Amino acid sequence: MKKLLSFILILSLLLTLSFPAAQAGTITQAIKTATAKIDYITAGEFVTSLLLGAKVKPNGIADYWGKAVSMGLIPAEVKKDKPLTRAQASYIVWQLINAVPELKDKNIPVSVRRVPPTEAFMRGICFFGGPVRGDGYVVRQPVVGYDLDEFIQGYQLLVMEYKYSDSRTEIKYVWDRYKGISITRENYVNSNSIFLGLLDEFKKKSDKVVYAPRPYQKGWLFTIDPMIEAQKLKYPIYNVPETSFDLITKKYVTSRWDVDTPEKAVEILLMGSNAYEHLGLPLTRRDMAEVTYLYHTRGMEEFKGNRVKYNIKEHPYFNMYFEDFLMNYPRKYPTDHTRFAYYCKDYSSIPQLYRDSMLHLADLGIITPDQSALYVGVYYFNPAKMLTRSDAVQMISKVFDKKQRDVLDEVTVKQTDYWEVKNEIGLGYERVWKQKGDEYYSWAFDKGPEVCTDGLTPASPVATFRIEEPMAMSFAKTIYRIIPSGHYGMGLASIVSDGYDVAGFGGCRDNNFSLGFRLYDELDAEKLKVQGDGKVLSNFIPLAYRDEFIKDLSIYNVSKLKTVNELNRIIKKYGNIYVSFTLEPYYKKTINYCIYTAPTPYDPLNEKRVYPVPVAKPNPKYKQ
Repeated sequence: MKKLLSFILILSLLLTLSFPAAQAGTITQAIKTATAKIDYITAGEFVTSLLLGAKVKPNGIADYWGKAVSMGLIPAEVKKDKPLTRAQASYIVWQLINAVPELKDKNIPVSVRRVPPTEAFMRGICFFGGPVRGDGYVVRQPVVGYDLDEFIQGYQLLVMEYKYSDSRTEIKYVWDRYKGISITRENYVNSNSIFLGLLDEFKKKSDKVVYAPRPYQKGWLFTIDPMIEAQKLKYPIYNVPETSFDLITKKYVTSRWDVDTPEKAVEILLMGSNAYEHLGLPLTRRDMAEVTYLYHTRGMEEFKGNRVKYNIKEHPYFNMYFEDFLMNYPRKYPTDHTRFAYYCKDYSSIPQLYRDSMLHLADLGIITPDQSALYVGVYYFNPAKMLTRSDAVQMISKVFDKKQRDVLDEVTVKQTDYWEVKNEIGLGYERVWKQKGDEYYSWAFDKGPEVCTDGLTPASPVATFRIEEPMAMSFAKTIYRIIPSGHYGMGLASIVSDGYDVAGFGGCRDNNFSLGFRLYDELDAEKLKVQGDGKVLSNFIPLAYRDEFIKDLSIYNVSKLKTVNELNRIIKKYGNIYVSFTLEPYYKKTINYCIYTAPTPYDPLNEKRVYPVPVAKPNPKYKQ
């Protein structure tokens, strides 16, 4: 770390002065020369600093330019003593990363794959929730599962695994919705009406509507169906030891079992017995064990989720062919670097030679496309922008220090709760963050993970999320800037008062302050809501309209809203963002501020209301 800091300090000094230093005569003369120039860096200065950082030896005495040319880093149009553009600098950096083995190993994965959620559970990476409601089938357990449509919706969150040649593995949780899925008031009855359509599509295209849980593999921690593993054992098995705590004597006692069937072996697991260690069976969640046990022993195929029943053969947890169908279903955006071509409005203006480089560097977070000042969710590469010395310092520093990088659609955040994986009855612990002491604790009444059903639970207190939704990614970034040290979570389906049962993301600073939003840009319901402190929302307003919004906070006060109409509400449009100023309906002393990313039900475009929707004017100094 000290070496890295020293390099950055030297880099800042080098790029503040003019190259080569020998031509300046003295440091004082060099400073005068630098301050007299326009604050752009030349290609020669940029390349010298970049190769110094990469520890690439020059050709001859300090001939870094010649070395870069011989390595194929320099486009023909770039001249040593001339400034260079953001696109040209991106090309040079990307070529260097590919040319230097150490940089290539650290930045370019050797494999990228989508990990099926069932595999992610069995390997102890994360889990998506439970498949059953606790109705006392085998053991009474207060478990409430997701409904099938919620699982299908949740599978829009991809578990992406990146492996590198230096043996590193990185996991990213990528929200990339199914292609063609759109949630609007016109097409939404409930989530069944949209997401169960994918099940119907699978049934039309495949004859694999069968019970086929993903097979357990040696070395994995858990299984989906312990009965399949129990059937591989030779019976009978005598004197299987089980240790339990006697509440009367307050001592641990050991009993012994004779196990003569696979069913008996699984029943031992369902009782929470540690006899599984002697049997050599992999563990699973108790609700999964219940479902699979009842399927094998009683032929049950229908089970209760949260509100409605589902057939086990149509559930992705128990039909790997359907799970693979969902995993491989076409997505709205690519999951690789090419997604930035869809995000950025000016992608087509990038010269062909530089496109791939800019896409790759954006994916790595070495460059970050600019957010439009006029519209949330609109981004620009600005490839022709000339590189300043300050830009160069930041760009080169990001090449060598990943902590400084900023990927446009990603946030790495602490979790409100996480799974501490243990290969034991209970599967470990659910660690939950508490404000007091700023620490994680375990549920006192239960170890936790077996009864968690309400969203993604990673097996790490810190996780990286990518949200491939242009406006939603901006919201995620903004919340992170407001609460950089907060704790975050992703719900895969959550019903709120407006009736939408959709995925969301949010974070909290403490018990009294949190911000969260739904992930669908086209949703015509509240995206994000705060009460009382409207200034918080100013961070989400496009920059060109922010000053007017701040003024409106004073104009649309409690007194104004009491007289404006019978709804005590004003909706105003700022670029492509709608904001409602609504008087709290009970005591009428505070204001609820809500952001919408689509025309709301109160917009005259939708319900022909007589109330006008004022439109803010942008600050004319912003052009993009």
